[in-house]
Amino acid sequence: MRVIVIGSGIAGLSAAIALRKVGIEVVLYERASELREVGAGISLWANALRAFDHIGVGESVRAASLKMVRSEMRGRDGHKVQMAIDAARLEERFGLPELVRMIHRADLVGTLASHLPPDVARYGHECVAVENFDSRPRVRFANGHTDEADAVVGADGIRSVVRTAVLGPEEPRYSGYTCWRGICPRPAGVEAGYIGEWWGRGKRLGITTIPGDRVYWFATQNAPPNGHAPDERAHLAAAFAGWAEPGPALFAVTPPDHVFRNDIIDRPPVCLWSKGRVGVIGDAAHPTTPNLGQGGCMAIEDSVVLARHFATASDPARALEIFTAERYPRTAGVTRESWKFGLIGQKEGRLTCWLRDAALGILGRFASPGAILKYARFDVGPLPAAVTS
Repeated sequence: MRVIVIGSGIAGLSAAIALRKVGIEVVLYERASELREVGAGISLWANALRAFDHIGVGESVRAASLKMVRSEMRGRDGHKVQMAIDAARLEERFGLPELVRMIHRADLVGTLASHLPPDVARYGHECVAVENFDSRPRVRFANGHTDEADAVVGADGIRSVVRTAVLGPEEPRYSGYTCWRGICPRPAGVEAGYIGEWWGRGKRLGITTIPGDRVYWFATQNAPPNGHAPDERAHLAAAFAGWAEPGPALFAVTPPDHVFRNDIIDRPPVCLWSKGRVGVIGDAAHPTTPNLGQGGCMAIEDSVVLARHFATASDPARALEIFTAERYPRTAGVTRESWKFGLIGQKEGRLTCWLRDAALGILGRFASPGAILKYARFDVGPLPAAVTS
């Protein structure tokens, strides 16, 4: 069997690796002229690390990433710790070798790409159309190239061309808040292995340490969609003035041209991800807001399930149907819960935020730790034993 994968991000590369592991020929097309990823970090929870182990890249990813030691949730503009997590204690209690690892997205993409032969990925090929869904699908590219295979898998993100071919045009859903991201040197007082999220009124700040003594940070603010400031870094400095340090200091040491702004968007869950032999995975299938840190993790899980069903189903169209049936309940649950979590985190009213932060403090003291691991303890399961042996 030959499969075309569109998109060389985390979902596309993971899928290509998994499909090749079960003996399927793969060609991966990417519209960018070279392998690259935006300047941001990603947290890989235990469920994603297990999935990476199933496709044989777990050790490489661990070598390029940093293990979480502790995490905090803070309220009152980051001045009050409401919830603290000691990773080692949770790992011991629940039998997890590790709870979370952190990595720069570019390093993760590079690590995954190193597990593919150089002739698998073809860059500078922007997908513009997909045809022949029920027989031998054909993909057309902006440069005039065409290719066909037994199946086509769209891993081309939230504005997926393949998704549009399957489901028709549909605009993403705006969450009501925008997000700035950046990478900077790790400041004094922030230990390696730290993850923190700080809540204010209509704003949040996230701090994630990554390898190389660096910090990946994000900042959110309620705002109309498609907004831009003449100087995004100056806007952030004013918006987060008075927040606990080293929060505002992170903006100051990040070069202005390395501060990226994107509106937070997703799509309401739908249980149709394929048409004949053409399907979608990752953000193309189930884009979610980043509030639970599971978007990339679910894409990695997708790669294992997709490869398993391509290896065992009677035909590619059936494999895509079974894949959707298995993955939809989990991904829809994460998407809905992440959306609700974001609404809570972005509350603006003074009394509402006081009550929210007080509730968070109570949960931090009395809630079952298992609730924190609701999604992380999940194991998508291995590839067929006959293939991986």
